[in-house]
Amino acid sequence: MVTADRDGAVEPTASEGAAPPVEPPVVPDVPDPDPVFRTLRIVGAVVLALWTVALVAFSSVIYHRVFLGEDFATYNQAWTLIGQGHLNPYDTVYGFPFVKADFELIVWPLALVHLVVPSPIVLLWIQDLAVAGSGLVAYLWALEYLERRRVDRRVVVAAAVAVLVATMGNPGTVSTLGFDVHMEPLSTCFLLLAAREFWRGRPRRGWIWVAVVLLCGSFAALTVVGLGVSALLARPDTRRSGVLLVAVGLAWTGLISVLHANQGSGLSQYAYLAGRTTLPSAGGVVLVLGGIAAHPSRVVHQLGSRLGAMWVLIKPVGIVGLASAWGFGVPAVVLVTDGLNSQADFLNNAFQNFAVFPFLLVGTVMTLLRLGQRFRRGWAPAAVVAVVVTLVALDYGYRWTPAFVRGAVGQVQPGPAARLRAGLAATPPDAQVIASLGIMGRFCSRASCWFSDPNVPRPIERRTVVFVISARNDATNTPAGTARGIAYVRNTLHARALVVGDGVAVFLWHPPPGATRVTVPGVVPRA
Repeated sequence: MVTADRDGAVEPTASEGAAPPVEPPVVPDVPDPDPVFRTLRIVGAVVLALWTVALVAFSSVIYHRVFLGEDFATYNQAWTLIGQGHLNPYDTVYGFPFVKADFELIVWPLALVHLVVPSPIVLLWIQDLAVAGSGLVAYLWALEYLERRRVDRRVVVAAAVAVLVATMGNPGTVSTLGFDVHMEPLSTCFLLLAAREFWRGRPRRGWIWVAVVLLCGSFAALTVVGLGVSALLARPDTRRSGVLLVAVGLAWTGLISVLHANQGSGLSQYAYLAGRTTLPSAGGVVLVLGGIAAHPSRVVHQLGSRLGAMWVLIKPVGIVGLASAWGFGVPAVVLVTDGLNSQADFLNNAFQNFAVFPFLLVGTVMTLLRLGQRFRRGWAPAAVVAVVVTLVALDYGYRWTPAFVRGAVGQVQPGPAARLRAGLAATPPDAQVIASLGIMGRFCSRASCWFSDPNVPRPIERRTVVFVISARNDATNTPAGTARGIAYVRNTLHARALVVGDGVAVFLWHPPPGATRVTVPGVVPRA
């Protein structure tokens, strides 16, 4: 049994032999009397603003290189169509109405940006702002915590520098931005704003941000459950909010399931927990929970096999943050949810675990500061752990961030990228596109866009069809299969070549009257 003081650090209860903590009253916000904190806020904002510029530049290079796949394609298609007035867009990438993919209602207000800037590069920039915004909120929250704990200025400066280093040095950030667009960074930014308000004792403001988080889909709803766990552990005056947060997060997840609006959430990847191979979109969550209750050993075995991947994720921001209530709830729920997924990629892909980073970092600051203040000689071990966390973040970032940047930018070389941009410019706006998986993203600002799946029939929905084939960026085909597909489109369909060269082929085809499907042959890679 654990509880936590108002600052969120977990400590034993009286039943474990320790005196129960004395809960101080909530400290109201007061004007900042110390110029050090004001200076650190300004410096941090400037540093993170420069970092944001670097992130935007990174995303812009990826966009220019056309290395954007199926996830960017689905958001690009929905965002564009909604911005053009089609309020219930159909996701041709995955084959169901977009609203039923994961109930990500936030895309509808985001589509208002399309009225001002119709280029889908805006989606990448919004993600950049969300990532940088999460870093800024975590930094300001850590500073506010330090201010309320009234610690030495040297400790404050050192902690502020460490938070900035760990935030910008974390290779998980670059990995997140290097792989298309997702809602996890956006929901994390709003979730941090909510958590900070609950920590401040301002639940009404916190619930406003929670409402925005819920608009980001079913996975975001689970992070609200995690926030509720933190509020339950933190202190007595946040426990009521904690209960409500857990209830609201679970209820929203249940509603999405009842509405069959989680078809893109990969629910069947948890079917093994229920002793099944697939799960229905409606009621699937209940089956999983029932399976876990009946066979808890499945959970223990699966999580035990994923501890190494979890460690890789959290070590740049400090595992000790889990000892803080505010650093425990969200990371625990996210890591357990992704760890139980049957596909290992859910822990290996940083974007799906993005919420872990800022919450665990803030928790690390809270834990180390309490360690230093609680015990007579606590500053020595706290300082050692802080230095280790900072050095690990620097070392991990130094070794992996450049590799992630080079990997993302180098997926499409300048020559093929130029050919793809030329093919995009030559594609009629009302044409149907069938494109290779890894580069289809930018081509999907249209109502009909499919990824090329060898030997799988695709419906003919327009009288003009454009085939976009990139030999290097097609995970569904082999080089031999790609060559076979190009020969079929050119020689059998008699499509007109728009762009050919550097491993890229773009063809324009007018289907004959009565044609309803087209099947491009290829060679499927072995699993």
